[in-house]
Amino acid sequence: MKNWKKKLTAAMLAAVCLTGAAAPVTVEAATTTQKILYGAAALLFISSYYTRMDDKAGMQLLDQCQQQTGVYESAEADNRVQSIYENIRNTGAVERNYNVYVSPSEDINAFMSLGGVLCVNKGSLDAFDDDELAYVMAHEISHGEKRHNVNGVKKSVGLITALDIYLGSDASYGEYLLGNIAANYVANAVFTKDQEKEADDMGFQYLVEAGYNPGGGAASMQVLKDKYGESSPSGIKAVLAPGNHPKTSDRINKNLKWMKQYSGGHVDVKDGWIVVNGEKAFQPSAAGRYTDKERTFLTAGKLDRLYHAGHVPDAVIQDDTIYCGNTAVYSLSSAEDGKLYVANLNKGIAKDRGEAVQSDFDIDSRRKKIEKKAKAGKQNGGSVENEVQAGAIPEAG
Repeated sequence: MKNWKKKLTAAMLAAVCLTGAAAPVTVEAATTTQKILYGAAALLFISSYYTRMDDKAGMQLLDQCQQQTGVYESAEADNRVQSIYENIRNTGAVERNYNVYVSPSEDINAFMSLGGVLCVNKGSLDAFDDDELAYVMAHEISHGEKRHNVNGVKKSVGLITALDIYLGSDASYGEYLLGNIAANYVANAVFTKDQEKEADDMGFQYLVEAGYNPGGGAASMQVLKDKYGESSPSGIKAVLAPGNHPKTSDRINKNLKWMKQYSGGHVDVKDGWIVVNGEKAFQPSAAGRYTDKERTFLTAGKLDRLYHAGHVPDAVIQDDTIYCGNTAVYSLSSAEDGKLYVANLNKGIAKDRGEAVQSDFDIDSRRKKIEKKAKAGKQNGGSVENEVQAGAIPEAG
């Protein structure tokens, strides 16, 4: 941590420049404006500290998280989450690198820690298929990309504590205190509703750009709703936090809205029906590990993807499966009337086969930004790829 006298002098000089004071003053004698400046400088200092921690202390924080949660020792589970992570990262719109692991907890949950540490509970792997799990992981990666953890932990410091650390003469105590605050936040991370909504939005974008079923988001939220009701779990301990998460039904409906937009407005879900161009096609039934609502969202998602590409072919039945071209849209049970389903589906498709839908996502602009930086880096003989996060927590100054 930098010498406190240098920091204090810098803050006073800033006060002089902005307030026109003739000479530096003591903190006790500072005006209201000057005290505000001290506070702003202290909060900026804390923010910079945690941003550096988020960037540079990945391996240390990974070890810390794993000690708290434990690690589920399964090559199959690890390969599954690593594969999904790589597919999301390979969209080209993810700027940071993340350390992903599986904890042995049976709760349906995942969390993003400081340092780009993404923990997925074994319970999530058991409850979700890959499309659903990809949305949950994409949601958490969105928290990391937007640095919601940094914003959260710095708010937990508080102005008085920030000033004590910023102006204090004991650097080691300041680092100790900031480290403890960060460690406590890892175990009790709470995002605001706006941050959760932003992560849901970006999570959907990453989901579809990575080639997963657009219905994976709504389906995963339905699994959470069936398990926990309107409040989804939050943080390592999976504490229900209804004040900090949007209602799960609202998150389902928001995903359905995005799905419809992704399809160019051609596919919708209403009252359990899959609707194509205003025509009710069918109501999927429960089968195997999937509920009827899960199957509805995932089946609609397959049709969304077809309409996103445009020029949707007619539906046909082959071996108890409904196909549109090479896409297996729906597997029929013995009690379902496949011919009726196909007839209704084709009635809607015939009304409008759709044109290719142009994406207009936030991650599109992020991808262009990354590609531009990469091109500039190659021209300069360097690389802009993020290094794997490693190293100890940096000094606070």
